[in-house]
Amino acid sequence: MIKVFRKDPRARLPEKASPGAIGWDLFALEDTEIPPGEVSFIRTGLVIKAPSPYGMFIFPRSSLFRKKGLIFPHSAGIIDFDYCGEDDELKILALNLKDEPVLVSAGERIAQLLFMKVLTDGELEEVSEVPCPKSRGGFGSTGGYEK
Repeated sequence: MIKVFRKDPRARLPEKASPGAIGWDLFALEDTEIPPGEVSFIRTGLVIKAPSPYGMFIFPRSSLFRKKGLIFPHSAGIIDFDYCGEDDELKILALNLKDEPVLVSAGERIAQLLFMKVLTDGELEEVSEVPCPKSRGGFGSTGGYEK
């Protein structure tokens, strides 16, 4: 069971846009104007507790940059299991890449919340040799591409 607390009565609960959606849409609580080149927090008005071992990850909606010129400067939000107290409201950090202010309106879908199973009790073991004898390559190396 996913526990959701409305810190603000105006907050809209996360919603799935379709039966096949893997993420829940998160909505802006209030109008937020983000100046050009600036970073602002967009409030959701929600405190959410994920059931262990599922972690919460917040990603931008695919249209956020195309429609608004906004990106997440940290790429994705990672929400810890214990971030669920009365002051632990989910907020979306957004950077405006446009040359003019951008308005995010109250009730607007701004992000997607995903729940993913995470390893929480693993132990690290330092080893004296690399785990795999051959490197698989870095960026652009999958799919048979050679340097």
